[in-house]
Amino acid sequence: MINKKQVTIKDIAREAGVSPALVSFALNNTIGENGQKRYKVNDETASRILAIAEKYHYTQNQAARSLRSRRSRAIGVILSDISNSFFSSIARQIEDEAFSANYTVLFGSTDEKPEKMERLIRTFLSKGVDGLIIVPCEQCEPIIASVLERGVPVVLLDRDIESLPVNRVVLDNESACRQAVQRLVEGGYRRVEMISYDMAVSNIAHREAGYRAEMAELGLEEVVKVHRVSYGDVDNAMDGCLSNINFEETDALIFATNTLSVAGVKALHRKGLALPRKIGMVAFDGSEAFDLYPTSIAYIQQPVGQFAHEALLRVIRCINHPSEPAATLVLAPNFVDGDSVRREE
Repeated sequence: MINKKQVTIKDIAREAGVSPALVSFALNNTIGENGQKRYKVNDETASRILAIAEKYHYTQNQAARSLRSRRSRAIGVILSDISNSFFSSIARQIEDEAFSANYTVLFGSTDEKPEKMERLIRTFLSKGVDGLIIVPCEQCEPIIASVLERGVPVVLLDRDIESLPVNRVVLDNESACRQAVQRLVEGGYRRVEMISYDMAVSNIAHREAGYRAEMAELGLEEVVKVHRVSYGDVDNAMDGCLSNINFEETDALIFATNTLSVAGVKALHRKGLALPRKIGMVAFDGSEAFDLYPTSIAYIQQPVGQFAHEALLRVIRCINHPSEPAATLVLAPNFVDGDSVRREE
């Protein structure tokens, strides 16, 4: 009989009638980068080993394993705002997939503040994370550059910093807003304007560029307007922004993010501007709030699951293959149709 308080891999091996090495393989048989288990262990033998380990409440000494491997099997994920539905959905999937890969995830939000990002990075590195997934904010380039200089694997998510030799997973933001313009113009709108953030981050810049480029291509460059709101109290900022728009001339709006989209729908409702009779609209990402609106709202859908999966896959690959060159993965957006892009006569 094994003493439960002192159970070791050797004890489990003795009771199972196998070698300690085989017990270690069975207990650590996680899914690898190719989607297959790392070690070939007979299913019946593995089940017997795991049953004995569970019977005696065996837990591995993670600290000792980390000292031997110099790996913590922890990843830091730094988002701009984890309460944002886009980022919270990504965080949930990263956590689930990381668990399957035998990694623990630490989360933090920057609230678009570089000083908060720096503190989070410092804290995560002090806890020995093996790598970082980061949504960069304004003025954070030197912070991330210093992390890369230390040899810590980093994957940028959603936004890019072109000057840094780093892996990144981003959306084709220009294509997304080109599609939004195309659908509105096809639906009978001409004076299409955009509501965006007053932020110098890559995804916002590329969305605005896509809007401008498609309007110009359609011969509508003279009516191009980008209205910007500050990050923070978006509802009040949106009311102020819409108050500065002449809706006798403007007939459609593109919102640059999901948060702006939800705030925009609510503000348009407060102003009594019905979709699509008074104003056309394309949002970024869907929302449960849209389901309460009598008009179906068209939106650009971002591949949330792919964002999470690819970012995690790449940071784990960076951890295991640190000498591989950095690469960029650009994900395709999907346009979800709705009545808000078809003008009522």
